[in-house]
Amino acid sequence: MLTTQPVRPVRALAAALLAAALSAGACAPKNASEAESRKDVAWLAANPTGESIAALGRLADADPRAVTALEARAGDDVNVHIAAWTAVTRGAPWGTTFMKASLADPNRAELAAGALPRRDPRIVPFLAELEGAIVRLASGRPGSFIAGIVASVGPPAHATVERRLIDPKTRGAMCDGIALPEASGDAKSVLLAVPTEARDHPSCVTAVVDMAASEDVVLDWIATGAEPGLLGVAATSALPCPRLAGVWRKALRERAPETHAALTVPLQRSLSRCAPQLDPALAELLAKAPSARAAIVQALDPYGTELASMKETCEALAQGYAQGEGALVRARALDARSHGCALAR
Repeated sequence: MLTTQPVRPVRALAAALLAAALSAGACAPKNASEAESRKDVAWLAANPTGESIAALGRLADADPRAVTALEARAGDDVNVHIAAWTAVTRGAPWGTTFMKASLADPNRAELAAGALPRRDPRIVPFLAELEGAIVRLASGRPGSFIAGIVASVGPPAHATVERRLIDPKTRGAMCDGIALPEASGDAKSVLLAVPTEARDHPSCVTAVVDMAASEDVVLDWIATGAEPGLLGVAATSALPCPRLAGVWRKALRERAPETHAALTVPLQRSLSRCAPQLDPALAELLAKAPSARAAIVQALDPYGTELASMKETCEALAQGYAQGEGALVRARALDARSHGCALAR
């Protein structure tokens, strides 16, 4: 004989399970704000939005579980490091510990650096870790990015910037950082003050020439104090012609005459690009700076097209300012007057 199971107990059990499920759903936080108010670290970790990560950061001030949850995402979420830096700004000790650990980790250093502001004195306690990150990551873009943060700090980072320029392994990254708009005046001054060999990298030369485009102090330094090779690069760079004319006006007047021979080729390159703008400066130097005359005449191409746009220089040559020079210089000046200057208007 067949028997049937009671229906009511089964239905009652199903109803109880459904009620429990509904009750559990009803108790779950609806958003990050509610989860934070309940200190529900598990929910925030399982729903890692920007708001949730920020909430975990605030909870981490008093709850180690929140720090653990942030650690789990530290390798691929910049929001974690933004939360840690925010903790630094409000004086929560875990934030400093967390940021130092991330900056010391090659896999997390760039993310951590991305959370740091520029030109903020609160970065100073992290300079050792930032310098270590530059050393480890110098050969790639992250090293230059982190060097930019160091370059923005100002005088407290002076020694760090100097060490990274002197070290050939990090020189390029440091110069890339100094070339960024946020770089401090102190970092730029370090680049100009280090020994010549500490600027021996294309990124350093680019940084100096870019600075010279807008900063008169740097322009004057290129003219009077920079190594001839750097002056030569400036001559062929995109430095605006009026500013390049200013460089040569100072360089040929103030540099020692025995160095002028090394300036002839850079001056020739400048003339090929900026002859009209250089014309008044060279004419004035021919008239008033006798020590510069030989270098100027030797830089002129008697048969080139540049002299056609250099009426003032041609007039200075016609007045005989090169007559006191050696035979080769006098002959070149005569050729310039007879050929290139014949087309000057």
